Amino acid sequence: MENMPVEPEVPTPPAAAGSLTERGRALAAAGRHDEALAAFEQAVALDARAVGAHLGIYEVAQILGRPELALAHQAAAIAIAPIHSTPARGREAYALLVPSVPGPWTANTPVDLLFDPAQVTIHRWYVDPTGAVPPLPRHDAVFVAAGESQAAQPALTFLSQALAAGERPVLNDPARIALLGRIPFARTFAGARARVVTTTRMTRGDYARHGFPTPHIVRPLDAHGGHGLERIDDDAQRAAYLAGHDAAELYVSPFIDYASADGFYRKYRIVFVDGEPYPFHLAISPRWMVHYYNAPMTEHQWMRDEERAFLADLERVFHGALAEALRETAERLALDYVGIDCAIDRDGRLVIFEADNALLIHSLDDPQLFPYKREYVPRIYVALDAMVRRRIGR
Repeated sequence: MENMPVEPEVPTPPAAAGSLTERGRALAAAGRHDEALAAFEQAVALDARAVGAHLGIYEVAQILGRPELALAHQAAAIAIAPIHSTPARGREAYALLVPSVPGPWTANTPVDLLFDPAQVTIHRWYVDPTGAVPPLPRHDAVFVAAGESQAAQPALTFLSQALAAGERPVLNDPARIALLGRIPFARTFAGARARVVTTTRMTRGDYARHGFPTPHIVRPLDAHGGHGLERIDDDAQRAAYLAGHDAAELYVSPFIDYASADGFYRKYRIVFVDGEPYPFHLAISPRWMVHYYNAPMTEHQWMRDEERAFLADLERVFHGALAEALRETAERLALDYVGIDCAIDRDGRLVIFEADNALLIHSLDDPQLFPYKREYVPRIYVALDAMVRRRIGR
């Protein structure tokens, strides 16, 4: 009996799932996303309650262009636990409760990119507006991450009531976030120094029958990032748009030609932290629909030089009446943390395309091509951290 071989221990399914989840995270960090997805899926197959693996699939599947898979596993993770906590890796400076809504990355403020993971504990709470407030973990402040959308409106209303009686400071009033939608946003800026075009919500049928004065831009309801956004100059283009898009409701706005004197379009992203403006990026493009990912910034040194100068000194561009317009913008938005995408029209007036508390702010650009971003973008993180510390008295 004493010489019988010892059977090796077989990992339990949860333990094996945990190992696979860790492997998936390492693979994802190395950019091996297909392999990471496979590891996460194996983990879920072993343990359907492996929240970390579900969330890993949510993240990696979006990178791989599989949004339906991502959202399905996010929903699975939320069903297991509505609050997902990421403890500070080192000595905790403070803990944030972060009310959020289900959806892709663009649905919420990317807090993981804004706060120091070594010092800040994040409790991400996925809000169910049809239920009760769950038991909440200890936290020092509430940072509302839920961005504005038609789908998010019930959650924002729920949060306005649920957070009103809380003892902890609330950053980003959900009632103010609710006003960032394209139609109320224009009302907020009625009579302002900044120019915000009026947006009209139209059914597909009304747009087909009646059209809209040209030139105009049209996009599906709740579309972001330029998805489904097109400029329409005549009836033939309108018909082609309807043939190529099946959205039941649309947002339609007059087109503003904001090309600079050199023929290029410049779109600035500016972040307000406690009312103070900080430059994040400048996208320059020969096309009117400017997004940083499709602007030829990597191809032209002169574009990067101009962006560097903007990041180094905001007032070099936004001075005088433009600086006043930015100050008024912060006052009208009345949010602790919010960003705008904007331009300067041919009359020298500030044009705001949108304001959003969930705009992507990060330090992930190629450090060889954009070394200056490592110098200037962190000012936003420092300002945000300082604001939180002021509010909680630390």
